[in-house]
Amino acid sequence: MKDISIGLVGAGTVGGGVVKVLSKRLDFFRNELGLPLRLARIADKQISLFKELPVGDAVCTASADDILNDDSIQIVIELVGGKGFAFDLIMEALKRKKHVITANKALIAERGPEIFECAEKNGVSVYFEASVGGGMPVIKAIREGLIGNNVFSVKTIINGTCNYILTKMTVEGLPFADVLKEAQARGYAEADPTLDIEGGDSGHKAAILASLISDGYVPFEKVYREGITSISAEDIRFASELGYTIKLLGVIKKNNSDDQLDVRVHPAMLHDDHILASVSNVYNAVLLEGDSVGQILLYGRGAGELPTASAVVSDIIDVARNISASSPVRVPMGYYSKSKEISIKQIDTITSRYYLRFTVVDQPGVLASITSELGKHGISIASVMQKEGYEDSSVPVIILTHLASEKGIKDSVAGIEKMSFIKDKTQIIRIES
Repeated sequence: MKDISIGLVGAGTVGGGVVKVLSKRLDFFRNELGLPLRLARIADKQISLFKELPVGDAVCTASADDILNDDSIQIVIELVGGKGFAFDLIMEALKRKKHVITANKALIAERGPEIFECAEKNGVSVYFEASVGGGMPVIKAIREGLIGNNVFSVKTIINGTCNYILTKMTVEGLPFADVLKEAQARGYAEADPTLDIEGGDSGHKAAILASLISDGYVPFEKVYREGITSISAEDIRFASELGYTIKLLGVIKKNNSDDQLDVRVHPAMLHDDHILASVSNVYNAVLLEGDSVGQILLYGRGAGELPTASAVVSDIIDVARNISASSPVRVPMGYYSKSKEISIKQIDTITSRYYLRFTVVDQPGVLASITSELGKHGISIASVMQKEGYEDSSVPVIILTHLASEKGIKDSVAGIEKMSFIKDKTQIIRIES
Protein backbone atom coordinates (compact mmCIF):
# COMPACT_ATOMS: atom_id res chain seq x y z
CA MET A 1 0.00 0.00 0.00
CA LYS A 2 1.15 3.54 -0.75
CA ASP A 3 2.62 5.44 2.19
CA ILE A 4 0.30 7.67 4.18
CA SER A 5 2.41 10.79 4.60
CA ILE A 6 2.13 13.19 7.53
CA GLY A 7 3.14 16.83 7.79
CA LEU A 8 3.57 18.26 11.30
CA VAL A 9 3.44 22.02 11.90
CA GLY A 10 4.79 22.99 15.31
CA ALA A 11 7.69 21.18 16.97
CA GLY A 12 7.29 22.64 20.45
CA THR A 13 6.23 20.76 23.56
CA VAL A 14 3.34 18.77 22.09
CA GLY A 15 4.75 18.58 18.56
CA GLY A 16 8.02 17.29 19.94
CA GLY A 17 6.10 14.71 21.93
CA VAL A 18 4.33 13.54 18.76
CA VAL A 19 7.67 13.09 16.99
CA LYS A 20 8.97 11.06 19.95
CA VAL A 21 5.90 8.80 20.12
CA LEU A 22 5.88 8.21 16.37
CA SER A 23 9.57 7.34 16.35
CA LYS A 24 8.82 4.49 18.78
CA ARG A 25 5.57 3.27 17.23
CA LEU A 26 5.80 3.66 13.45
CA ASP A 27 7.17 0.15 12.91
CA PHE A 28 4.31 -1.30 14.95
CA PHE A 29 1.75 0.71 13.02
CA ARG A 30 3.23 -0.41 9.73
CA ASN A 31 3.95 -4.07 10.49
CA GLU A 32 1.18 -5.02 12.91
CA LEU A 33 -1.66 -2.68 11.94
CA GLY A 34 -0.94 -2.52 8.23
CA LEU A 35 -0.82 1.28 8.26
CA PRO A 36 2.15 2.54 6.23
CA LEU A 37 2.51 5.84 8.06
CA ARG A 38 5.44 8.13 7.32
CA LEU A 39 6.36 11.39 9.01
CA ALA A 40 7.36 13.20 5.84
CA ARG A 41 7.84 16.83 6.88
CA ILE A 42 8.10 18.88 10.08
CA ALA A 43 7.81 22.66 10.08
CA ASP A 44 8.71 25.15 12.80
CA LYS A 45 10.17 28.63 12.62
CA GLN A 46 12.47 27.73 15.51
CA ILE A 47 14.61 25.28 13.55
CA SER A 48 16.91 24.66 16.53
CA LEU A 49 14.13 22.44 17.96
CA PHE A 50 14.78 19.79 15.34
CA LYS A 51 18.22 18.94 16.76
CA GLU A 52 16.64 17.62 19.95
CA LEU A 53 14.11 15.35 18.24
CA PRO A 54 14.25 11.88 16.61
CA VAL A 55 13.08 13.22 13.24
CA GLY A 56 14.37 10.24 11.25
CA ASP A 57 14.17 10.91 7.52
CA ALA A 58 11.53 13.62 7.85
CA VAL A 59 12.36 16.82 5.97
CA CYS A 60 12.64 19.67 8.49
CA THR A 61 11.75 23.18 7.39
CA ALA A 62 10.95 26.62 8.75
CA SER A 63 7.93 27.06 6.50
CA ALA A 64 4.49 25.45 6.80
CA ASP A 65 4.01 26.19 3.10
CA ASP A 66 6.41 23.35 2.34
CA ILE A 67 3.87 20.99 3.89
CA LEU A 68 0.85 22.57 2.22
CA ASN A 69 2.55 22.47 -1.17
CA ASP A 70 3.57 18.81 -0.89
CA ASP A 71 0.82 16.91 -2.71
CA SER A 72 1.97 13.59 -1.24
CA ILE A 73 1.08 14.69 2.30
CA GLN A 74 -2.41 13.52 3.23
CA ILE A 75 -2.49 14.43 6.94
CA VAL A 76 -1.56 17.83 8.36
CA ILE A 77 -1.10 18.17 12.12
CA GLU A 78 -1.50 21.70 13.48
CA LEU A 79 0.20 22.20 16.85
CA VAL A 80 1.19 25.87 16.78
CA GLY A 81 -1.77 27.15 18.80
CA GLY A 82 -3.36 30.57 18.59
CA LYS A 83 -6.27 31.66 16.45
CA GLY A 84 -4.65 33.53 13.56
CA PHE A 85 -2.00 31.61 11.65
CA ALA A 86 -3.35 28.28 12.93
CA PHE A 87 -6.82 28.97 11.50
CA ASP A 88 -5.42 30.00 8.11
CA LEU A 89 -3.22 26.89 8.06
CA ILE A 90 -6.10 24.55 8.86
CA MET A 91 -8.42 26.10 6.29
CA GLU A 92 -5.80 26.01 3.55
CA ALA A 93 -4.95 22.38 4.32
CA LEU A 94 -8.64 21.43 4.11
CA LYS A 95 -9.08 23.29 0.83
CA ARG A 96 -6.18 21.25 -0.53
CA LYS A 97 -8.07 18.12 0.56
CA LYS A 98 -5.70 17.20 3.35
CA HIS A 99 -7.06 15.75 6.59
CA VAL A 100 -6.32 17.86 9.65
CA ILE A 101 -5.48 16.92 13.24
CA THR A 102 -5.34 19.67 15.85
CA ALA A 103 -5.08 20.19 19.60
CA ASN A 104 -6.40 23.73 19.26
CA LYS A 105 -9.39 23.97 21.61
CA ALA A 106 -9.88 27.70 21.05
CA LEU A 107 -10.26 27.23 17.29
CA ILE A 108 -12.64 24.28 17.58
CA ALA A 109 -14.74 26.08 20.21
CA GLU A 110 -14.85 29.47 18.52
CA ARG A 111 -14.52 28.73 14.79
CA GLY A 112 -15.51 25.10 14.59
CA PRO A 113 -18.48 25.65 12.23
CA GLU A 114 -16.26 27.23 9.59
CA ILE A 115 -13.65 24.52 9.94
CA PHE A 116 -16.06 21.57 9.79
CA GLU A 117 -18.03 23.10 6.93
CA CYS A 118 -14.81 23.46 4.93
CA ALA A 119 -13.80 19.87 5.73
CA GLU A 120 -17.20 18.52 4.66
CA LYS A 121 -17.12 20.54 1.44
CA ASN A 122 -13.74 19.07 0.53
CA GLY A 123 -14.45 15.48 1.57
CA VAL A 124 -11.84 15.35 4.33
CA SER A 125 -11.95 15.15 8.12
CA VAL A 126 -10.83 17.11 11.17
CA TYR A 127 -9.81 15.23 14.31
CA PHE A 128 -9.31 17.03 17.63
CA GLU A 129 -8.99 14.51 20.46
CA ALA A 130 -6.13 16.46 22.04
CA SER A 131 -8.21 19.63 22.34
CA VAL A 132 -10.02 18.36 25.46
CA GLY A 133 -8.50 16.41 28.32
CA GLY A 134 -4.98 15.77 27.04
CA GLY A 135 -4.43 12.02 26.99
CA MET A 136 -7.98 11.15 28.10
CA PRO A 137 -9.94 9.86 25.08
CA VAL A 138 -13.08 11.83 25.90
CA ILE A 139 -13.86 12.99 22.34
CA LYS A 140 -13.71 9.43 21.01
CA ALA A 141 -15.73 8.19 23.97
CA ILE A 142 -18.58 10.58 23.18
CA ARG A 143 -18.48 10.38 19.37
CA GLU A 144 -18.07 6.61 19.16
CA GLY A 145 -17.97 4.67 22.43
CA LEU A 146 -21.19 6.20 23.82
CA ILE A 147 -22.99 6.69 20.53
CA GLY A 148 -25.82 4.45 21.73
CA ASN A 149 -26.49 6.79 24.66
CA ASN A 150 -28.20 10.05 25.28
CA VAL A 151 -25.40 11.63 27.31
CA PHE A 152 -27.37 13.97 29.52
CA SER A 153 -24.79 15.05 32.08
CA VAL A 154 -21.12 15.99 32.05
CA LYS A 155 -19.25 17.21 35.10
CA THR A 156 -15.60 17.84 34.55
CA ILE A 157 -12.42 19.13 36.15
CA ILE A 158 -10.71 20.07 32.93
CA ASN A 159 -8.01 22.63 33.77
CA GLY A 160 -4.88 21.33 35.47
CA THR A 161 -3.61 24.78 36.46
CA CYS A 162 -6.73 25.62 38.46
CA ASN A 163 -6.94 22.16 39.97
CA TYR A 164 -3.31 22.38 41.10
CA ILE A 165 -3.91 25.79 42.69
CA LEU A 166 -7.06 24.72 44.52
CA THR A 167 -5.39 21.50 45.69
CA LYS A 168 -2.42 23.39 47.15
CA MET A 169 -4.74 25.90 48.81
CA THR A 170 -6.71 23.03 50.34
CA VAL A 171 -3.76 20.97 51.54
CA GLU A 172 -1.48 23.77 52.74
CA GLY A 173 -3.98 26.54 53.58
CA LEU A 174 -2.12 29.03 51.40
CA PRO A 175 -3.69 32.12 49.76
CA PHE A 176 -4.48 32.12 46.05
CA ALA A 177 -1.78 34.64 45.06
CA ASP A 178 1.02 32.65 46.71
CA VAL A 179 0.00 29.37 45.09
CA LEU A 180 -0.36 31.01 41.67
CA LYS A 181 3.25 32.25 41.89
CA GLU A 182 4.43 28.75 42.79
CA ALA A 183 2.42 27.25 39.90
CA GLN A 184 4.07 29.70 37.50
CA ALA A 185 7.52 28.89 38.87
CA ARG A 186 6.88 25.16 38.34
CA GLY A 187 5.56 25.64 34.82
CA TYR A 188 1.99 24.68 35.70
CA ALA A 189 0.70 28.19 34.97
CA GLU A 190 1.53 30.59 32.16
CA ALA A 191 3.23 33.94 32.74
CA ASP A 192 -0.18 35.39 31.90
CA PRO A 193 -2.53 32.88 33.56
CA THR A 194 -5.76 34.73 32.70
CA LEU A 195 -7.15 32.14 30.29
CA ASP A 196 -6.80 29.42 32.94
CA ILE A 197 -7.74 31.14 36.19
CA GLU A 198 -10.67 33.12 34.75
CA GLY A 199 -12.28 29.99 33.27
CA GLY A 200 -11.64 30.64 29.58
CA ASP A 201 -9.67 27.45 28.96
CA SER A 202 -12.30 25.34 30.72
CA GLY A 203 -14.98 27.25 28.84
CA HIS A 204 -13.50 26.29 25.47
CA LYS A 205 -13.44 22.64 26.47
CA ALA A 206 -16.95 22.75 27.95
CA ALA A 207 -18.28 24.30 24.73
CA ILE A 208 -16.77 21.47 22.68
CA LEU A 209 -18.12 18.74 24.97
CA ALA A 210 -21.54 20.40 25.08
CA SER A 211 -21.64 20.53 21.28
CA LEU A 212 -20.75 16.86 21.02
CA ILE A 213 -23.42 15.61 23.43
CA SER A 214 -26.11 17.85 21.93
CA ASP A 215 -25.42 17.11 18.23
CA GLY A 216 -25.29 20.81 17.52
CA TYR A 217 -23.14 23.87 18.05
CA VAL A 218 -22.67 25.53 21.43
CA PRO A 219 -21.01 28.95 20.96
CA PHE A 220 -18.16 29.53 23.37
CA GLU A 221 -19.20 33.12 24.02
CA LYS A 222 -22.55 31.95 25.43
CA VAL A 223 -21.00 29.63 28.00
CA TYR A 224 -21.15 31.18 31.48
CA ARG A 225 -17.63 31.39 32.89
CA GLU A 226 -16.43 32.25 36.37
CA GLY A 227 -12.84 31.73 37.49
CA ILE A 228 -11.17 30.95 40.80
CA THR A 229 -9.57 34.30 41.66
CA SER A 230 -12.22 35.10 44.28
CA ILE A 231 -11.78 31.80 46.15
CA SER A 232 -10.08 32.47 49.48
CA ALA A 233 -8.22 30.16 51.83
CA GLU A 234 -10.98 30.68 54.38
CA ASP A 235 -13.67 29.55 51.92
CA ILE A 236 -11.69 26.37 51.36
CA ARG A 237 -11.28 25.91 55.11
CA PHE A 238 -14.97 26.47 55.81
CA ALA A 239 -15.93 24.13 52.97
CA SER A 240 -13.69 21.45 54.48
CA GLU A 241 -15.30 21.87 57.90
CA LEU A 242 -18.68 21.33 56.24
CA GLY A 243 -17.48 18.21 54.41
CA TYR A 244 -16.94 19.76 50.98
CA THR A 245 -14.12 20.35 48.49
CA ILE A 246 -13.98 23.32 46.10
CA LYS A 247 -13.16 22.61 42.45
CA LEU A 248 -13.36 24.59 39.21
CA LEU A 249 -16.08 22.60 37.49
CA GLY A 250 -17.44 22.44 33.98
CA VAL A 251 -21.13 21.53 34.15
CA ILE A 252 -23.29 20.39 31.22
CA LYS A 253 -26.86 19.24 31.82
CA LYS A 254 -29.46 18.20 29.29
CA ASN A 255 -33.12 17.90 30.29
CA ASN A 256 -35.54 16.25 27.86
CA SER A 257 -38.36 18.50 29.10
CA ASP A 258 -36.33 21.64 28.33
CA ASP A 259 -35.00 22.60 24.90
CA GLN A 260 -32.19 24.65 26.46
CA LEU A 261 -28.83 23.21 27.47
CA ASP A 262 -27.28 24.13 30.81
CA VAL A 263 -23.57 24.83 30.16
CA ARG A 264 -21.37 26.66 32.66
CA VAL A 265 -17.90 26.84 34.21
CA HIS A 266 -17.46 28.04 37.78
CA PRO A 267 -16.07 27.08 41.18
CA ALA A 268 -18.30 24.49 42.83
CA MET A 269 -18.45 22.72 46.17
CA LEU A 270 -18.49 18.93 45.92
CA HIS A 271 -19.19 16.72 48.91
CA ASP A 272 -16.04 14.93 50.01
CA ASP A 273 -17.48 11.56 48.98
CA HIS A 274 -18.16 12.77 45.41
CA ILE A 275 -15.99 10.90 42.92
CA LEU A 276 -14.57 14.16 41.51
CA ALA A 277 -13.61 15.57 44.93
CA SER A 278 -10.49 13.38 45.06
CA VAL A 279 -9.14 14.55 41.67
CA SER A 280 -6.10 16.55 42.74
CA ASN A 281 -3.07 18.49 41.54
CA VAL A 282 -2.71 18.75 37.74
CA TYR A 283 -4.99 15.80 37.02
CA ASN A 284 -8.24 16.15 35.08
CA ALA A 285 -11.40 14.08 35.08
CA VAL A 286 -14.58 13.89 33.05
CA LEU A 287 -17.68 12.30 34.58
CA LEU A 288 -20.16 11.36 31.84
CA GLU A 289 -23.66 10.04 32.41
CA GLY A 290 -25.71 8.33 29.71
CA ASP A 291 -29.19 6.91 29.73
CA SER A 292 -27.97 3.40 28.90
CA VAL A 293 -24.50 3.16 30.40
CA GLY A 294 -24.95 5.20 33.57
CA GLN A 295 -21.86 6.99 34.86
CA ILE A 296 -18.39 6.70 33.33
CA LEU A 297 -15.29 8.45 34.67
CA LEU A 298 -12.25 9.33 32.56
CA TYR A 299 -9.24 10.40 34.64
CA GLY A 300 -5.70 11.39 33.75
CA ARG A 301 -3.28 14.13 32.88
CA GLY A 302 -5.04 16.82 30.90
CA ALA A 303 -1.91 18.41 29.45
CA GLY A 304 1.80 17.88 28.98
CA GLU A 305 4.09 16.70 26.24
CA LEU A 306 3.41 12.96 26.09
CA PRO A 307 -0.21 12.74 27.31
CA THR A 308 -1.31 15.25 24.67
CA ALA A 309 0.92 13.61 22.05
CA SER A 310 -0.81 10.32 22.86
CA ALA A 311 -4.16 11.87 21.86
CA VAL A 312 -2.71 13.29 18.64
CA VAL A 313 -1.26 9.91 17.65
CA SER A 314 -4.61 8.22 18.30
CA ASP A 315 -6.13 10.67 15.83
CA ILE A 316 -3.41 9.84 13.31
CA ILE A 317 -4.38 6.17 13.50
CA ASP A 318 -8.08 6.96 13.08
CA VAL A 319 -7.43 9.11 10.02
CA ALA A 320 -5.04 6.53 8.55
CA ARG A 321 -7.64 3.78 8.97
CA ASN A 322 -10.23 5.97 7.29
CA ILE A 323 -7.90 6.55 4.36
CA SER A 324 -7.05 2.85 4.11
CA ALA A 325 -10.74 1.92 4.09
CA SER A 326 -11.60 4.64 1.54
CA SER A 327 -13.92 6.17 4.15
CA PRO A 328 -12.40 9.62 4.64
CA VAL A 329 -15.36 11.07 6.57
CA ARG A 330 -16.22 8.04 8.69
CA VAL A 331 -17.19 10.19 11.69
CA PRO A 332 -19.14 13.15 10.23
CA MET A 333 -19.20 16.53 11.96
CA GLY A 334 -21.72 18.32 9.74
CA TYR A 335 -24.01 18.95 12.71
CA TYR A 336 -21.36 21.26 14.24
CA SER A 337 -22.72 24.25 12.33
CA LYS A 338 -24.20 27.66 13.06
CA SER A 339 -27.46 26.49 11.53
CA LYS A 340 -27.75 24.02 14.42
CA GLU A 341 -26.83 26.39 17.24
CA ILE A 342 -28.03 25.10 20.61
CA SER A 343 -29.95 27.41 22.92
CA ILE A 344 -28.15 27.87 26.26
CA LYS A 345 -29.76 28.56 29.62
CA GLN A 346 -29.04 31.98 31.09
CA ILE A 347 -27.23 31.62 34.40
CA ASP A 348 -30.03 33.43 36.26
CA THR A 349 -32.50 30.70 35.27
CA ILE A 350 -30.64 27.76 36.81
CA THR A 351 -31.35 26.19 40.19
CA SER A 352 -28.71 24.89 42.58
CA ARG A 353 -27.78 24.65 46.21
CA TYR A 354 -25.52 27.45 47.43
CA TYR A 355 -22.78 28.29 49.91
CA LEU A 356 -23.06 31.90 51.09
CA ARG A 357 -20.39 33.61 53.21
CA PHE A 358 -21.42 36.95 54.66
CA THR A 359 -18.86 39.14 56.44
CA VAL A 360 -20.79 41.11 59.05
CA VAL A 361 -20.45 43.30 62.11
CA ASP A 362 -20.67 41.21 65.27
CA GLN A 363 -23.93 42.51 66.72
CA PRO A 364 -27.35 41.13 67.73
CA GLY A 365 -30.04 40.67 65.08
CA VAL A 366 -27.72 40.18 62.10
CA LEU A 367 -28.59 36.55 61.49
CA ALA A 368 -32.31 37.27 61.78
CA SER A 369 -32.05 40.04 59.18
CA ILE A 370 -30.13 37.81 56.77
CA THR A 371 -32.51 34.87 57.07
CA SER A 372 -35.53 37.17 56.75
CA GLU A 373 -34.24 38.59 53.45
CA LEU A 374 -33.45 35.11 52.13
CA GLY A 375 -36.95 34.01 53.07
CA LYS A 376 -38.51 36.88 51.11
CA HIS A 377 -36.98 35.38 47.97
CA GLY A 378 -37.98 31.81 48.71
CA ILE A 379 -34.52 30.70 49.83
CA SER A 380 -34.68 27.77 52.27
CA ILE A 381 -31.72 27.36 54.64
CA ALA A 382 -30.11 23.96 55.15
CA SER A 383 -27.49 24.93 57.73
CA VAL A 384 -25.81 27.92 59.35
CA MET A 385 -22.30 28.30 60.74
CA GLN A 386 -21.08 31.42 62.55
CA LYS A 387 -17.38 31.72 63.37
CA GLU A 388 -15.46 33.72 65.95
CA GLY A 389 -14.82 37.37 65.21
CA TYR A 390 -11.83 38.82 63.38
CA GLU A 391 -9.60 41.64 64.64
CA ASP A 392 -11.80 44.29 62.99
CA SER A 393 -14.89 43.05 64.90
CA SER A 394 -16.33 41.39 61.79
CA VAL A 395 -17.46 37.78 61.72
CA PRO A 396 -18.15 35.36 58.88
CA VAL A 397 -21.63 33.87 58.71
CA ILE A 398 -21.82 30.81 56.47
CA ILE A 399 -25.14 29.57 55.15
CA LEU A 400 -25.84 26.50 53.03
CA THR A 401 -29.15 26.60 51.19
CA HIS A 402 -31.50 23.99 49.90
CA LEU A 403 -32.24 24.03 46.15
CA ALA A 404 -32.82 27.63 45.10
CA SER A 405 -32.98 29.77 41.98
CA GLU A 406 -29.88 31.70 40.93
CA LYS A 407 -31.97 34.84 40.52
CA GLY A 408 -33.44 34.45 44.00
CA ILE A 409 -29.97 34.09 45.49
CA LYS A 410 -28.60 37.14 43.67
CA ASP A 411 -31.62 39.30 44.50
CA SER A 412 -31.53 38.36 48.19
CA VAL A 413 -27.77 38.91 48.44
CA ALA A 414 -28.17 42.31 46.75
CA GLY A 415 -30.71 43.24 49.38
CA ILE A 416 -28.57 41.98 52.24
CA GLU A 417 -25.50 43.83 51.03
CA LYS A 418 -27.39 47.12 51.39
CA MET A 419 -27.72 46.50 55.14
CA SER A 420 -25.43 48.48 57.42
CA PHE A 421 -23.88 45.47 59.15
CA ILE A 422 -22.30 44.04 55.95
CA LYS A 423 -18.52 44.56 55.92
CA ASP A 424 -17.46 42.97 52.64
CA LYS A 425 -18.70 41.44 49.40
CA THR A 426 -20.64 38.20 49.88
CA GLN A 427 -19.08 35.00 48.60
CA ILE A 428 -21.43 32.81 46.56
CA ILE A 429 -20.38 29.28 45.54
CA ARG A 430 -22.71 26.77 43.91
CA ILE A 431 -22.95 23.26 45.36
CA GLU A 432 -23.06 20.36 42.89
CA SER A 433 -24.24 16.87 43.74
